[in-house]
Amino acid sequence: MARNVLTRFATAATSTMAAAMLLIGGSNAALADGAHFVPEATDVSWDGTVATVTFREVGVVLKADVTTISVKVTADVDAVCRRGVSTLHIYRSATALDAKDYPIGDDHTVEGAARVPLEVPGLEVSGFTCVITNTSVTTVLKDFRTGATLTHRTDHQQIRKSTTRALRQ
Repeated sequence: MARNVLTRFATAATSTMAAAMLLIGGSNAALADGAHFVPEATDVSWDGTVATVTFREVGVVLKADVTTISVKVTADVDAVCRRGVSTLHIYRSATALDAKDYPIGDDHTVEGAARVPLEVPGLEVSGFTCVITNTSVTTVLKDFRTGATLTHRTDHQQIRKSTTRALRQ
């Protein structure tokens, strides 16, 4: 519950910050018409607790030395939990958001890496043994000053052991 409240607060704060940045730096947005994220230079990994996102934005021509980029990561997890003849199919999802300033290089490129804490709760079921069957991680990059956006999705459809375990009651 507290995590949901914090996520909603962070999303609202980031949206407010984005609107303020657009109002303050309105003239900068016109200068950055060609700015865009490079899909091939975007990489996302998630270890179950932290999502690591690397990215590159090119064509960033602003009056400022930095630009503000938000990184929103959503992890969707499917799991199968078994106890004897009982089987549960579980779907859980969690989202986390990080926004900060990144320096603009002399070549009008922004190289960035974000480490975003992200855990998906509810994958443990008391008395059941659970196995993760599918993980999908969706990342949305947004530069508040240039308006550039990129959505990147990574699917892992192999079956692997979960970090969950059978809990004794």
